[in-house]
Amino acid sequence: MIQSVLFELASKGYLLDSDRKLDQPIQIYKGIIQIFSENIFFILVTLSILVLIFFVFLYLKRKEIAKPTKSIEEPIDPYEEAIQQIKILQNQNPSPSAKPFVFRLSEILRVYVERAFNVPAMELTGEEFMREIASHTFFKNRFDQTIQEFVLQGDRIKYSNDTTDDNQMTELLNTALSIVEESHQKVTEEKFESLSKK
Repeated sequence: MIQSVLFELASKGYLLDSDRKLDQPIQIYKGIIQIFSENIFFILVTLSILVLIFFVFLYLKRKEIAKPTKSIEEPIDPYEEAIQQIKILQNQNPSPSAKPFVFRLSEILRVYVERAFNVPAMELTGEEFMREIASHTFFKNRFDQTIQEFVLQGDRIKYSNDTTDDNQMTELLNTALSIVEESHQKVTEEKFESLSKK
């Protein structure tokens, strides 16, 4: 009986695995086509992501190129700006009431002084502004008295309850205008003199 079982096994050619007819070596490597076919889904997803990234990059690059380059604005001359703002205030219709008018006029003059002469005029109180002007090399003994009168008269209008007539406002506007024009003229003359000496 044992002999018959052994004979039967020997004639089949396999001992344990009935499905395995022949012993074949296990594949150590796979071909490119086999790898590609097994991983086709992942390859397609990766390619899709790369293509998407490429198109997003192109879109952003094109958008960046299409942006208009910011034109560098030339700084406005403080004198021209002050004259322009005074004229706008002067021609405003209807004319503003006394306090807003004086606040705006004072602001125009202070901005002019700050930009043209590097005085921190906007940060100073009326008294501090007058002291700064009185000690400034350009304004001292030239415009310090006029600016002091302008500040005192302006503060009187801004902070008192007294009524102000149109003549006072016109006088104040003319004072501010003359300070701007005369100081600008003096600066221009000094520049011309220094250039002619060279």
